[in-house]
Amino acid sequence: MDPSSVLDQTIQDVSNLQAEFTHILGEIRASDTQLLDQRKKYMQKDSQIHKFIRQHGSLQEHPKEQELSEKIREKMSACKNLQEQKCTMANTALYLVAKHLSRLEKNIGLLEEDGLLAPVDEDADSSTEFSRESSSVSGTGERRRKAASSSSHEPSHVKRRRTGRASSPNQTAHTPSVPPPATSLSQPVASREDESHENTEGSPLPVVEKDVNFDLQDYNDDLFSGYNNNEEEDRTLYCFCQSVSYGEMVACDGPNCKYEWFHYSCVNLKEPPKGQWFCPDCRQEMAKDKLKKKKI
Repeated sequence: MDPSSVLDQTIQDVSNLQAEFTHILGEIRASDTQLLDQRKKYMQKDSQIHKFIRQHGSLQEHPKEQELSEKIREKMSACKNLQEQKCTMANTALYLVAKHLSRLEKNIGLLEEDGLLAPVDEDADSSTEFSRESSSVSGTGERRRKAASSSSHEPSHVKRRRTGRASSPNQTAHTPSVPPPATSLSQPVASREDESHENTEGSPLPVVEKDVNFDLQDYNDDLFSGYNNNEEEDRTLYCFCQSVSYGEMVACDGPNCKYEWFHYSCVNLKEPPKGQWFCPDCRQEMAKDKLKKKKI
């Protein structure tokens, strides 16, 4: 075994890696599309129940609440299964990379033991390890890698001065040499009343530890995703007039009704109907079905 043969073997081993990754990522994307579709369906069912509660109060049960709840549970279970499939495919991609990397590191170790390859310098090894850790922690890519690189070459006296300033009573938070994006949510944060009480007594404010693994952008996306979804639900179009929800509305009991909810004025209603109620389109479809059955 020599370095050139190891290099050739490694290139040959990873030659199909791009095609495998393309297939895996395509499967994950397809699962994402299915998941969004399932999520949209159960959110629509859930909005029907909440709309009924807003109009009639929580004491009156939706006539199809049991059926809607069952469908919501089915859709959420399907979403869970899709998420598990995505995790399995992502782990498969990780395993493929780890397998080739482990084989390469093993061959490099054999070459070093045989004296065919010079051992990697300790400084270069530690620098590579630091670069690998910083790239895995980074959630925003180049921006944070530049920050880590610039701070790693910073003079030691500059770092000591910065740490000294952060430990003074006038500072409200600890400032490390490489600023992470946000504070960790797992750490307790003092309330405003506690901060004002400590300020009056002249004691230093608590130091809040920061988590380098926390990504502020991802947290903001998760935090406001529910708010954006509620806005989209309020803009859903109903009824023959294809308008948003307003005033009093009645739900059609037709299983395949394409509008589901109707404004009272659009269907000439002045009070809630008693028993089951079907929209004009559903009544017409039901009449057609009856005629077909009679002919048969």
